[in-house]
Amino acid sequence: MNGPSLLLENVAFYIQNQPLLATSSAQFYGGGWHGIAGPNGGGKSTLLKAVAGLLNHKGKIALHWPNSRGNIGYMPQLAPFDASLPITSSDFIRLHTNRQPVWQRYKKDSKVEAAIEKVGIRSLLSKRVGTLSTGERQRVLLACALLNEPDILLLDEPMAGVDKQGREQIIQLLGDFKASGGTLIMVEHDWQIIQECCDTLAWVDGALIDQDIPNSIFTRFQTSNNPIYQSTESELEHVG
Repeated sequence: MNGPSLLLENVAFYIQNQPLLATSSAQFYGGGWHGIAGPNGGGKSTLLKAVAGLLNHKGKIALHWPNSRGNIGYMPQLAPFDASLPITSSDFIRLHTNRQPVWQRYKKDSKVEAAIEKVGIRSLLSKRVGTLSTGERQRVLLACALLNEPDILLLDEPMAGVDKQGREQIIQLLGDFKASGGTLIMVEHDWQIIQECCDTLAWVDGALIDQDIPNSIFTRFQTSNNPIYQSTESELEHVG
């Protein structure tokens, strides 16, 4: 059974009457791996936050579940972190499932253990979060997104700062998630990852400009005289 599908219908986002994303509509089918790309400041993260229920919006955002309502996993964009924060990676992960203070002993949680094993971060558990490398922190954030056994994953640049081996591991994990019927919606800049992994690509630049299979969008960007498309190659990272 596939995960939920997502419908955006005339969706727009404003803060103090200033538009963050103009009116946009799109569909993301259940069980697909959907990419979102576009220039910095174009509204990609805003769109993902609204789908996750973190931002107010105008218009309609609807998740259609195949059976009963399931769970959403959200991995935010990597942000600067206070290196002096005195908690370990283990504390950080368990805070997402336990309301007890970090200095109290945690009960063993099978969901936490499963997420740790899936992402392969057991060696990081005793390290303070502020001392982790960018790639290590990304893997901890991904483990947190998997804690509630989601049916749909919303990922904001999950491979940012991750080395080649880590990327391969994350791609394999996300591929397994899709193969099990899950739906993925992922902000990504790396064209090679988009091309190899994503079933569809939405280009967001102030609004949702286009949505199609990745190669079709890229071909249109290369051949179009529309100035919206002309910066595409510089916005996407080419690897290899």
